[in-house]
Amino acid sequence: MGKILDNVKFLCIAGVGLFGDGWLNITIGLVIPMIGYLYFTDDGGAVPTVSGSVIKGGLSIGMILGQLSFGLFGDALGRHKVYGKELIITIFGTLLLIVPPTYLGHAGIVAWLTTFRIITGVGIGGDYPMSSSLSAEHNPMGSRAKLILTVFSFLGLGSVSAGVTYIILLAAFREAIKSNIHHLQWVWRLLFGIGLVPLIATLYARLTMKESKPYEKYVSTDTGLIGEDKRGLKEQFADFRIYFSQWKHAKTDIAFYGINLNQSIILGAIGYGTGATPYETLWNTAIGNIIVAAAGYLPGFYIGIFLPDVVGRVSQQAICSALVTLLYAIWAGVTNHTSTAGLMILFTLSQLVLNSGPNCTTFLLPVEVFPTRVRGCAHGIAAASGKAGAVLTAFAFGTVAEKIGINGVLGLFSGIMALCTLVTLLIPEPRGKTLDEIERGALYGEVASPSDTSVSSGELGRVAVHAKGDDGVKDQV
Repeated sequence: MGKILDNVKFLCIAGVGLFGDGWLNITIGLVIPMIGYLYFTDDGGAVPTVSGSVIKGGLSIGMILGQLSFGLFGDALGRHKVYGKELIITIFGTLLLIVPPTYLGHAGIVAWLTTFRIITGVGIGGDYPMSSSLSAEHNPMGSRAKLILTVFSFLGLGSVSAGVTYIILLAAFREAIKSNIHHLQWVWRLLFGIGLVPLIATLYARLTMKESKPYEKYVSTDTGLIGEDKRGLKEQFADFRIYFSQWKHAKTDIAFYGINLNQSIILGAIGYGTGATPYETLWNTAIGNIIVAAAGYLPGFYIGIFLPDVVGRVSQQAICSALVTLLYAIWAGVTNHTSTAGLMILFTLSQLVLNSGPNCTTFLLPVEVFPTRVRGCAHGIAAASGKAGAVLTAFAFGTVAEKIGINGVLGLFSGIMALCTLVTLLIPEPRGKTLDEIERGALYGEVASPSDTSVSSGELGRVAVHAKGDDGVKDQV
């Protein structure tokens, strides 16, 4: 019973950062229309396309910085020294995000929201390499993949929870909003503010979390982290350079680039988010968001938890990517000839397959195919490369859609997912491999002896990779 409670506690502590990502990041699409009604009343009550893109892309820019920096420091200094700091940044950035003065003009509100979304993004981005690495290095009762993806599913849970909260807030302020549109300010401020509660509640637990057993075994003990000659950024850069100087290792990371380019479709584009009044428009958008999230987005995460141990990680990503390619191609072909209900079905189904496949595996694979000493860095780079695609999408989607239409954009996304299907074949299959085997290069046909340092720190000569054994680290697959 105690072990079960420990695992539940770990899931909550590790998952809360991704819960915050789902809450604070994905819901910005619901907040932008409210900002339009509040701050752009003299411009038709809508945020201009470019300004909206800047606000949306701000968080992704911050996430890239956070993913790269926290991944680096987490590997160099240890998980326990870094974990929790990203949550402080997220809380700080969000608190400032929700208190802009009501008198700000167009440029002022865009600058305010963008600046503090970048700061918030640094914290949210930093959570990706840290929580994923700790999840891979935690001792689960079941499989490694199930634990990592259960933590990742908090992203979907956060998004759905925010959507439900948004509906409740709209209903609570219904009469006030209808009488005075400026009461919308309480809806969007409370929506973001409530999302901070679980983050604040788990902050202390993160700051006091102990070092992971695999990091102690494979990195800290043999690099002097606990001795006088402590490990730092110099040693980490050397480890990273030596490991990725071999093409068979570097090609794995290339396979993750750009996969997240296909996740920025808005409900209004398929005719659902419309209404006769501002309130009706917001309400219909909120309902449409919940339908897609509850029927496709969130279930996809939970289906994805069980697939890796059944079909394998690589097969899961390849098959689901191919299916999404087909769904986007169909969607592109029928966009102008299908009812809103039909498009909603395609949207929901594509979200279901996307989240049960590549959205899950691109979080799982980086922490499984890379060894402990570069796991945080590698996951940070993989996540940041995908987020770079999200930045491009955030800034370009509106403009491109105006030029070539929604069907053209969907056709482009279909092509990107086809490319994803092909590059997935470059990734080695980690199913059935323990962390110890991954440390010794088993994914690439290597089996290092206890004294062989060619798979670890090379010229440093200080990272002796252990042979199989317990040493406080439970083998997990």
